[in-house]
Amino acid sequence: MTMNVVFSEPVSAATWTINENDNGMQTNQNIQEIIDNANAGDTILFTGLQYTHIHLSINKPLNIISSVGTQLYACPSQFPQGSDNYAAFYINNGASGTNISGFKINNNNQGYGININGTSGINVLNNIISCSNGIGVNVVDSANITLNNNTLTQSDSGIKILNSSSTSILNNQIIDNNENGILFGKNVFNTSINHNNVTSNLNTGINLLESCNNVSIKDNYISLNNRTTNTGCGIYINSTISGLNITGNFIYKNGNLGICDDIGVTELTEATQNIENNFITGHSFRDVVRYVEEGGNIVRKEVWLKEDCFGGSKSLCPSAHLVGEAIMSHITQLAPGIYSVSFIDEDTGLTSTGFGSFYVTFFLNKNNTNKGAADAGDIWKEVLVKNGTATVNFTNYTYKTTNNSIFAIAPYDTFSTAMKDQFTVNDSNIPSSKVNLSAHSSASKSTLKNGETLVYKFTVKNNGNKNATGVKVSNILSPTYYYSTAKAPRGSYSNGVWNIGTLKAGETLTISINARAKKSGITKSQAKLTGTNINTAYSNVIQTTIKKYIKMSYRNSVSSYNIKKGKYVYLTSKASNSGKDKSYPIKIKITLPKGMKLVSVAHSSWYNKKTKTWTFTVPAGKTYSFKVKAKVTSRGTKKVVFNINGKTQNKYIKGY
Repeated sequence: MTMNVVFSEPVSAATWTINENDNGMQTNQNIQEIIDNANAGDTILFTGLQYTHIHLSINKPLNIISSVGTQLYACPSQFPQGSDNYAAFYINNGASGTNISGFKINNNNQGYGININGTSGINVLNNIISCSNGIGVNVVDSANITLNNNTLTQSDSGIKILNSSSTSILNNQIIDNNENGILFGKNVFNTSINHNNVTSNLNTGINLLESCNNVSIKDNYISLNNRTTNTGCGIYINSTISGLNITGNFIYKNGNLGICDDIGVTELTEATQNIENNFITGHSFRDVVRYVEEGGNIVRKEVWLKEDCFGGSKSLCPSAHLVGEAIMSHITQLAPGIYSVSFIDEDTGLTSTGFGSFYVTFFLNKNNTNKGAADAGDIWKEVLVKNGTATVNFTNYTYKTTNNSIFAIAPYDTFSTAMKDQFTVNDSNIPSSKVNLSAHSSASKSTLKNGETLVYKFTVKNNGNKNATGVKVSNILSPTYYYSTAKAPRGSYSNGVWNIGTLKAGETLTISINARAKKSGITKSQAKLTGTNINTAYSNVIQTTIKKYIKMSYRNSVSSYNIKKGKYVYLTSKASNSGKDKSYPIKIKITLPKGMKLVSVAHSSWYNKKTKTWTFTVPAGKTYSFKVKAKVTSRGTKKVVFNINGKTQNKYIKGY
């Protein structure tokens, strides 16, 4: 064995390099001895290419790394001969803080690639792990485990979690496993499953079999998890749900079912789980379904979904409650050669920015637009949807002299129901020798109250090799909704328009705009770039929500507290709005007791004589006074009741 120990100043950690020939069990014993002798925080660096009969026990925090993709075999039946049916790495109590990285781990027996048991703070990253009759990574009685950027394949289940909390499963390829991609046992809490590719597992992609407590399943590609078209499920839940968030996923052709709440889900209401901004399509029975047991029979029951997209072929039970549905927009030209589609709310037309994790296919001059697949000679690109939008750049491709078109199609079950669109390219917009500029807009906040401020930032870049002249940027923000000021780094700025002038080749400029909201509502802006010698271009769309700002105050008063019988008193309620928006409807009532008689009221057009109530709204910055003239008709103390929107105040007048 070559064993190098490298110390740093001050001496705090060592690197142990393992590069001996593979001698089976003897090598395993030698490596285990190094691990046992290492100190907490040391690095065990593998530079040998392959070791068999490996089953190493880790009980202290170590960095265990391969720089060459070392293959570790823990199984005797796979060539080269391996060891036994335990794990290649067994990480147990005391190993908190251990990192395992860079290995190809194989176990062809009923064990585990990596077994994490009774510990915390373990990071498993950049490994390829398979365990053909067992579990790739097994997490038991542990907390704060991170599995990042691994390939987990050809196991019964890629990952299994039991009696554990705060597991993060991020950016992994969880593919081609014999049963499940991810499997939950009992007592699993606070799990994040984000940005993974969970594909072609033969039973279920994500199987929440025995527990579902605060689980986030977000931005995953969950597809083809089935043996046949009549089996399989993308996400399966069979346990009482205590917090489940399924958002931003691509759930596609998982055989029978996309998402299934089975009979183990004992109670389900609108608030139990959140299913939102998912692209779900292509399942042989139902995209989303719920089963319950009633009177010994299994029946389908209601389930709730927020806004999702079904690829033009929705398959839900009649009892499903769907808040909103997203569809694909028409193709938009952002600049010559640059085109986009967005996934928008079917009713409002606003972009649903939570969609992602799937691809739209764009074609330039598709030969046959009666099918989705590409033919020989087709020019096409698959573009990932981000924040609800897919944008393709065909600037550098060869166009025809005329009659050019762009064809876009989202993932689909059948072509006839697919979300698709075709756009005719105007001959004047064929990409030319003009300069291409690119732009990006951002806002410091997406939601604010009327009267509050935010900062818009706009960046423009000249991507060409010659100067752009006469450059003008318009519609950076809406002057209808904002007052704005800025000190332009070049040229001048006013009311959402930046006149730049010349932008040199390769140059980038950024302007920061201070904006104050002056009107409530939802506003969208997409900056437009024009110039003497440039292709018209557009930035990304910025959407902000300006909430109403209403600040009401009230004051009740009487003209005098001592009034001679037969004389008059004036009773007043004042309503002031120091906010920026008109108030909601306000009701004011002044109730007179016995011994007082109503003579007259102010603002009689707003006064209901039957209910003795004013109903009105107060514009921003205004104050209204509602006055009653009353006559005192008897002696003694009188209680006058002021009522403003149900809140009362009593004032007492003495008649003498």
